[in-house]
Parts: sequence; C-alpha cells; structure tokens
Amino acid sequence: MRCKTFISKLLFVFFVASIITAVPVGKAHADAYKVVTLGADLTKQQKEDMLKYFGVTKEEANILEVNRDEEVKYLGGVASEKQIGTKSISCSYVEPTTKGGLKVSTNNIYWVNENMIKNALITAGIENANVKAAAPFNVSGTAALTGILKGFENSTGGKKIDENKKKVANEEIVTTGNLGEKIGQDKAASLINEVKKEVIKEKPKNEKEIEKIVLNVTNNYNINLSSDDIKNITSLMGKINGLNLDFKQMKNQLNDVTNQLKQNLNSDQAKGFFSNLFDGIKNFFSKLFS
Repeated sequence: MRCKTFISKLLFVFFVASIITAVPVGKAHADAYKVVTLGADLTKQQKEDMLKYFGVTKEEANILEVNRDEEVKYLGGVASEKQIGTKSISCSYVEPTTKGGLKVSTNNIYWVNENMIKNALITAGIENANVKAAAPFNVSGTAALTGILKGFENSTGGKKIDENKKKVANEEIVTTGNLGEKIGQDKAASLINEVKKEVIKEKPKNEKEIEKIVLNVTNNYNINLSSDDIKNITSLMGKINGLNLDFKQMKNQLNDVTNQLKQNLNSDQAKGFFSNLFDGIKNFFSKLFS
C-alpha cells in the first residue's frame, strides 16, 4: 500500500514537473510582434546592417523580404517607374502596440517623411504601432512603404488590412509625396490631412462636393496648385470617401497629426524668419564697412 502511495506521489511530481518545463519561463517571445521587411536586392551584409539598425536579430523578429513585383502591385499606376526604381532597397520595422498611438521615424528615405506615412497608416485603419522606414543609403523608400503594411499584417499583433484601404493608403502616400516635391513635405502632409478630415467628417455626396472641399482647404493654405494637382487630390479623396471611415473614431488621430505638423511648420517659419533677419544684418554691416 505504501509502495502504491509512493508511486502515485512520484507520478504526480513528474506530472507537475512536465507542466512547469512545458511553460516558458521568464521572457516570452513578445518580439514575435515585431516584423522587419528587407529590400530583396540588398546584399547579405546590408541586410545584416539593417537588422542591427532596427535593433533585432533573426531570432527575435519575423524577417520578410519585399521585392519589386510587390512594389508594382501596390504602387504601380500611382507611383512612376522612376519612383519605384529597378531594385527593392528600403526596409521597414513594424511593431503593433496596444496604446501610444502611431510612432513613425525614417532614415535615408527622401521621398516621404514620418507624417506622410502616419497619415496613410491612419487611412489603413492602424491606430497603435511603432514604425520605422530606413535604408542603408538614400533612396525613395517605396519598398519600405510596401513593407510597412506587409509587416503589420504578418505580425502576431497585427491584423489583416482591407485590400481597398491598403490600396488607398498607398495611393495617399504617393499623392502626398508628389505634392511634397512642389510645396514641401510637411505642407503637403498637412494639406492632405486637413482635406481628409473634412471629407471623412462631411461625407460629400459627389465629386463636385469633394473638389469644393479640396479648393477651400487649398485656399486656406494660400497654395496655388495646378489643375492636375487638384484633380489628383480630388480623385484620392473620392476613394477615401468610399471607405466610409468613422470620423469620431479617427478624430483624435487626425488632430494629433494636425498639431504635430503645425509645430513643424511654425518651427520652419521661425527658422526662415531668423535666417532672413541675420542675412539682412550681415548685408547691412557688409555695406556699411565696404
């Protein structure tokens, strides 16, 4: 009897021990939430360098590649062949979070900036995430743009993004990037954000009403855009309007972008003012003592 009891207790101990050893101890692989997309045309060393830049190893994150065919799939028709280029170079880091909003940074990406990407992510329905777009040298960043949404979908913390939202978000980035080449990146991002806010809020019934919103916001910014620019923005906003986005749900996100861009634009204006002031003083004394 004692032997049976001893054996039962021993079996129980082994059972408990097996459960304990089966459960991970210490740090769970929360890093599975992290996804890094690498440009397929990078060298092996460049890929290693980008992983170091993002601060992850192959064991800590889901590593994916983005090739040119994927860029064309999502950006073709809205981005030019020159903008897409012949190789996929830029990379992205995506970490969905449960709070904190969207935190975006870029490095060696010249065509778009943080606020442009943030704007597009809002359109895609992403509320909280840490996002980085970078490259080993200066590039347009189209592979990173494609990779960000791909990375989010392939993260265990992310979710499938509606295909229409994905396409519209990519088109928004391209439209804003093109506009940024003419009027400056922050001003372009601010203009698109303000038009988008009005469109989502007012839900215009037709293209004419959308164009009216575009023209009103453009006039408020005192920007002279070409008829083609107005047409492109109106076309984009028609697609955004078709997504039936909830203004109440997105209001805080859109306002956060507005506030950040105002700070950036005010800072740029202040820099311009003092730069002109110092140049004027310099010229005054130069003429005085010449």
